[in-house]
Amino acid sequence: MTEPNLVGGRSVDAPSEELDRFRSIRLLINHWARPIGPRAYYWYLTFESASDLHFLAEECQRAISFPYYDPTPPSDLHLSLDRVAFDNEISGEDLAAIESAAVRACRDIAPFEVTIGSLGGTRGAIGFAAYPEPPIRYLRDRLREATLSVHPSAPVKHATFHPHVAIAYCNTDNLPATEAIAAVESRATADVRVTIEEAALVLLERRPRAYAWSTLFRIPFSGYPQPSPLPR
Repeated sequence: MTEPNLVGGRSVDAPSEELDRFRSIRLLINHWARPIGPRAYYWYLTFESASDLHFLAEECQRAISFPYYDPTPPSDLHLSLDRVAFDNEISGEDLAAIESAAVRACRDIAPFEVTIGSLGGTRGAIGFAAYPEPPIRYLRDRLREATLSVHPSAPVKHATFHPHVAIAYCNTDNLPATEAIAAVESRATADVRVTIEEAALVLLERRPRAYAWSTLFRIPFSGYPQPSPLPR
């Protein structure tokens, strides 16, 4: 068996991998069916100024404009890195201390580019993959260390981390996935490059068939890129 070709820790066949996973789905589920929980603080990457990503998301949303999907407004596109705390379980002083710890933890991180695309999804949502994954994982780990240094009981996410940007959430249970799969196939290979220059700590609120969030503070990346190794 041959090993997959890798670019930045991710297979160069990432678009086909995302699509193959989505093709395996038989029935869709209602993303909003679970009870609404308390508001919570999260580390996010946000894309308010990424006009190319907004354009791509709108194009793909038109392809999946079925009544059983609720589209994410382009201005609300985001990539969730980690959960920090529930709203009623952390003080303002601890949030300020987490901000200071995150600034220190990220002072050497330089802005970096990622590719966002490879449309795919799960039974409850459709979205883009973000890759290469290693710099995103490294950032997540640094922010997690900063969070835990102040708030050791933080309810961080322990599930497998697959960086993604959701563009639509399913609002109906037990629908055949055939129609959605065909629509995703038509846009599966489109992608854009985005420069990541900061992370944001946000307060996330679940609403009926939507998410809303407000930004508390941002952690800028001002380090210098590491030079490429010289050829031997």
